[in-house]
Amino acid sequence: MEEQLEDPAQEIKRLRRCINDLTSLLALPAIWRGSEPSQIVQTLLDVLFRMLSLDFAYARLSDAFGVMPVEILRVAEDSKITLSAQEVRTMLGDPLAAYAQGSLPQIRNQLAVEGIAIVPAQLGVHGEIGVIVLGSNRIGFPEKTESLLLSVAANEASIGLQEARLLSEQKRISAELNAENQMWPVLTEAEIDRARPYGRVRRVEIGEILYRPGEVGRPCFILLSVSLEIVQPTINGERLVTILRPGMFTGEAGTIAGQRTVVQARVIQAGEILEVRPEELRTFVAHDASLSEILLRAFMLRRLMLIDRQLGNVVVIGSRHSADTLRLREFLSRNGHPFSYIDLDMDDAYRNLLDRFGIAVSEIPIVIGNGTMVLRNPSTSQLADSLGLNDNIDNSSLHDLIIVGAGPAGLAAAVYAASEGIDALVIESHAPGGQAGSSSKIENYLGFPTGVSGQELATSATKQAQKFGAKMALARAIVQLRCQHRPYELVMNDGTVFFARTIVIATGAYYKKPTAVNLDRFVGHGIHYGATFLEAQLCEGEEVIVVGGGNSAGQAAVFLSQHARKVYMLVRAATLSESMSHYLIARISGNPSIELLCNSELADLEGESALEKVSWVNKLNGEVRSVKAHHLFIMAGASPNTSWLRGRVALDEKGFILTGRDLPLVVDPDRSPLWPLSRPPFMLESSLPGVFAVGDVRAGSVKRVASAVGEGAISVSMVHRALAEL
Repeated sequence: MEEQLEDPAQEIKRLRRCINDLTSLLALPAIWRGSEPSQIVQTLLDVLFRMLSLDFAYARLSDAFGVMPVEILRVAEDSKITLSAQEVRTMLGDPLAAYAQGSLPQIRNQLAVEGIAIVPAQLGVHGEIGVIVLGSNRIGFPEKTESLLLSVAANEASIGLQEARLLSEQKRISAELNAENQMWPVLTEAEIDRARPYGRVRRVEIGEILYRPGEVGRPCFILLSVSLEIVQPTINGERLVTILRPGMFTGEAGTIAGQRTVVQARVIQAGEILEVRPEELRTFVAHDASLSEILLRAFMLRRLMLIDRQLGNVVVIGSRHSADTLRLREFLSRNGHPFSYIDLDMDDAYRNLLDRFGIAVSEIPIVIGNGTMVLRNPSTSQLADSLGLNDNIDNSSLHDLIIVGAGPAGLAAAVYAASEGIDALVIESHAPGGQAGSSSKIENYLGFPTGVSGQELATSATKQAQKFGAKMALARAIVQLRCQHRPYELVMNDGTVFFARTIVIATGAYYKKPTAVNLDRFVGHGIHYGATFLEAQLCEGEEVIVVGGGNSAGQAAVFLSQHARKVYMLVRAATLSESMSHYLIARISGNPSIELLCNSELADLEGESALEKVSWVNKLNGEVRSVKAHHLFIMAGASPNTSWLRGRVALDEKGFILTGRDLPLVVDPDRSPLWPLSRPPFMLESSLPGVFAVGDVRAGSVKRVASAVGEGAISVSMVHRALAEL
């Protein structure tokens, strides 16, 4: 029997339709470029409805895009089928599960008897699409042309989804790297709901001021349905910092520390806010790791932005040639407090203004803060008190632990103690970071392959400790330890007394001053004991001298060489190999801007009001060499900061604190007390029970940041044991 051929005209018509439909499908990837995954699938289903005679079309996307699985169902408007969308979803459940298990033919045959045709197709690894036709007249669905269209559609959609996934990942990475997004993040509804138990919702009206510069203990406000403008009031009006919209939150680094605000928040759209007070905020960030990361990153970036744009509530008016101006600028910079600086040497208007008011040179610098505070050449402790840096410190309380010194060791002890529920107070005489805080770049600290500045490390550690509830008293020095009975008493330089059950001493060491020259004459006028960005700005294009052969001196020389025209490095020893890390030696020897001068010592300093000339001598041949230089960096050797501990704890011949097994069995009572208990001292414990020493101040310590951090962390486990004894 001969097979009857189809009408050629109808065959050509069908082929034409097939070619047109395929062309439409092949053009889709260009339309999809840059689309979201759900948009791609919705467009595909719409095209299939137009090309094929369908009752239902569906798609299911997996969670490969980092979102919940997406299910899309399209229902033909002219369908005569009365099934609801939910009934279709239920019907799809078994066939799709069977399809995944490879048993679809049996299910399809069963459904075909009922006049239902389901044709699924995989979207690669992203999910599946499918079409459904109901009715006995379509039992033979799909035809070859329709099968081909569905196959091409699934293949092209899979390619489009892969591109969408890559684009989605690129957008995510871009958003994470975008400082603006991290500085002003928008919380999701789920994230806000997690914060609700820690705060209270209240309504605010347009024009309401939520806080002003200089206020203490203000809450963090999460914006539910309001908008705020953040401004900095100045004598010339207000400077806009940013606008906060619903989902955003207020606060910066000072918020978590309980310090005074530096900007003003005003309501510009009425609505509701979630008010989270500082103590609840600290509890919240300690319990919610993911939101803690979002808030802390935003707080720190905002503080950096305020510093970079000089949007603080403090103005320093001084001279670059003034030692006191440099002292206050360094204090504010090291403590991460935003301020504006006006150089009288560059601004005639301000200089004339101060002259008219009869302000003497000895009264410079002038510090203006919070709109009302005016200080004339204040001490660092006066400035700290005026700015409210110590407002949250209660000297009447008995603390579980007092940590003296906020270098790497002290900060590590604070982080671990506070995170483990110990009531910890840190007392720092100047600024967090200690000697390491003045390092321009630490390149051999674990976890920072590109290096980290000492100040950056100190700032992060400080905020981490404050996040867990540790408190910090700044610009306060301990001058006496009263240890006749417990709790111990720590007396500060202003007479304030703090009480502690246990103590961790982390006062570090200070650089020795070469005795061959009179350094005091030029301190603040060319003599520096740290090399940070502030000092580097002063040395731009000049010749400078670095004295010292340790890691700090090497880091300073490498850093300054990026700004100064020439760096002379004076080292007393014959080589650097015994006192400096190998990577630094390689950096110095390969740097054409650094001239290494071993066997060399300072010989003379010259200048009228400031340093102008430096001379040194070669110890081997007696040759004296001089250069014109306005900046000399002293980083030669170290002595422990233990003068206030003599007669209280056992010290070695150089003044470092003896601990643990290093404590002598027999000691001269006039020089160091004996160990008083029957039990042996704990690791890192001094000759006073419950008093521990960590970091550079401890005898036999390794002078490295990593070892100091390790000792600070270890000391907390010893503190727990000492507290248990009480």
